[in-house]
Amino acid sequence: MKDITLGDIATFIAFIVALIGGVEFLMARFKKVFDMQLKPLYSKIDNIELSNAKNFIVRTLADIEAGVFIDEVVKERFYENYEVYQKLGGNSYVKHKVEKLREEGKL
Repeated sequence: MKDITLGDIATFIAFIVALIGGVEFLMARFKKVFDMQLKPLYSKIDNIELSNAKNFIVRTLADIEAGVFIDEVVKERFYENYEVYQKLGGNSYVKHKVEKLREEGKL
């Protein structure tokens, strides 16, 4: 303990600060690289999710228009899918159909 000087402590603290800064820099660089590499994958996943939501919505709307009874669980799932569809930028013809069925009291 007697051999440790104030200069040694300052050097150790400077080393730790530099080490933390270096790790943060490397993590930021790797995050940018990973984001660039994963962006096409994220886009494909969003397209698949949009397509699945649209398929469920259109099928459910067709059932409602045909007079098929839709229970509360299906309605809840419909609105969950409709929310995902809107978030991912779905087109307006589905929105118009949903609004039309709401006005008619079928949805």
